Amino acid sequence: MAGQRRIRNGALVAAVALGTAAPLAVAGSASAHVPHWSVTCDRVSIQLTDYNAKFKNTVTLVLDGQKVVDQSFGETFGKDVPVKAHSKDVKAELIVLTDEDPKGQNGWSIDQTRTVVPCQTPPPSHSPSPSPSPSHSPSPSHSATPSKSPTPTPGTRKPSPSPSPSGPELASTGGGGNAPVIAAGGAAVIVVGGGLLFATRRRSRRH
Repeated sequence: MAGQRRIRNGALVAAVALGTAAPLAVAGSASAHVPHWSVTCDRVSIQLTDYNAKFKNTVTLVLDGQKVVDQSFGETFGKDVPVKAHSKDVKAELIVLTDEDPKGQNGWSIDQTRTVVPCQTPPPSHSPSPSPSPSHSPSPSHSATPSKSPTPTPGTRKPSPSPSPSGPELASTGGGGNAPVIAAGGAAVIVVGGGLLFATRRRSRRH
């Protein structure tokens, strides 16, 4: 009887220990598999860590209906996949399969979809236009209105302009003070010359 009690007690202890260790093992295994991915307007980032390399693990990424990633991996997988420029939303689907969790009950195998929105182009920056420098208009040096000459007062005579002393001198006409003397000398010379000529002709006739 004592031997049977010992066997029963040992089996009970083993069952309790197994029941306690099994959830811990499952929890430790579950916390080890971490599928993580994120999307931005121009890329998809994938990070798969702490998978069991003894099982078959595959990852597939589909962008806008086209497979851009489709391969097997071991314990970890990480990749940034660029997204082409687009003007409308793009559907991204990530499929992770592991034989350790074929139905995805533990969250190690996933099939998720997300939306990649278009990138917003920032508006062009407008640099402030330089303020125009003030134009300097030339100040008028002389008034356009002609100045009026003073009006002569009635009863006063306007003086006649005097001849300018610097004007050209009149040509000499011979009417100066020496003209009679010169004329008398010339007449005397003519009379004397005529007398000499008459005397010479007369002498020549006598001979």
